[in-house]
Amino acid sequence: MAGLRSSHGWTRTTPDVTRVDAMRERVRGWRPLESIGFDIVLAGALMAVPILIGLASANGDLILDALLILPLVLRRRAPVLSFATICLLLAAQTVLVDTSRYGDVALLFALYAIASYGPLWAVWSGLVAGLLGAVVATADWMGGRADPKTTTVSLVTLATVVFASWLLGYLSRTRRAYVAALEDRAAQLERDAAQQAQIATAAERARIAREMHDVVAHSLSVMVVQADGALYASRRRPEQAVETLRTISSTGRSSLAEMRKLLGLLRDDAAADATLAPVPGAADLLDLVEQLRASGLTISLDVTGDLRRVDAATGLTTYRIVQEALTNTLKHGGPDVSASVDVRMTTDSVRIRVDDDGRGSTVADDGAGHGIVGMRERIAVHAGQVEAGPRPGGGFRVTAVVPLEAP
Repeated sequence: MAGLRSSHGWTRTTPDVTRVDAMRERVRGWRPLESIGFDIVLAGALMAVPILIGLASANGDLILDALLILPLVLRRRAPVLSFATICLLLAAQTVLVDTSRYGDVALLFALYAIASYGPLWAVWSGLVAGLLGAVVATADWMGGRADPKTTTVSLVTLATVVFASWLLGYLSRTRRAYVAALEDRAAQLERDAAQQAQIATAAERARIAREMHDVVAHSLSVMVVQADGALYASRRRPEQAVETLRTISSTGRSSLAEMRKLLGLLRDDAAADATLAPVPGAADLLDLVEQLRASGLTISLDVTGDLRRVDAATGLTTYRIVQEALTNTLKHGGPDVSASVDVRMTTDSVRIRVDDDGRGSTVADDGAGHGIVGMRERIAVHAGQVEAGPRPGGGFRVTAVVPLEAP
């Protein structure tokens, strides 16, 4: 069984489709053996009946009945051959013998088999042949000795028995086709469930990867810059280095707490509660900017609108886009870089623009970094827009439009 944890903390279990299909094929592989074995027993039982009740008065009678019954061994493996052989033997009996025989019952079993297991053309041909045999048998057995009423009753009786045997076989064929259709549908549903589980698993992995990248990359970038500053300040202003080290410690503890929350989503159902999820919102942008300013990055923040009214999903995406854009500025902007963040809330969206005057990122679109990719994946969830690249006159610019979710 394969398990899947969703972003809401529940677990869905899907069947191992390969194992189910293998077991189904193994069972189907035994069916021919079961069929031939049952048919051998059936033919043997039919041959034994006249001996047990004394219907076979001579060895010749027993041989004739055995010849009629013996083709039933192949009634499922080769229904057309079995039915045709019995019909030919009955035709020969009509010419050689003027009375019915016990072995004639083989025609009823052959009719059932060809209606149940034969090809479609043979199904209807078998019915026609069976009804024709009823007419021929009535004419042969009654001859000119019986009155028309007796002949009619005999013909109707034989035709009814023939049709009943054929109809039972046809109903068995229909039921088997219905069961096969249900099995195929169940197998298709199993395959669909497995595919949906794979898609959901890939989406969940991408979501977790985005969160871990945003948490780890941002925090480590801040800590590296602060550590470099502390190293420089330790030589000239030790008291400032001590304060910077405290900031590094605080940032590390905060990042470690967020990492534990993320790992809790993967390890424990109870930890998947929404209170444990790292879900900063648009209203937390000021804290983000203050944290980066403490790292030495000059940032101007301009917010239009009440970001506290932004829904949680849009707020998280807004926060992560600004965070990633500023983290890239911190990592790739070079010395003395400054950035400006403009966030405007409209009636239907949140519009973001982050500019810096640094030397720009060299890994934004070359496949080596994951930040820009993460932005595009987040925006794709909201059917929004994002653009990132060098801006005219130098520096780097990230613009995004995040649609607001309907209340």
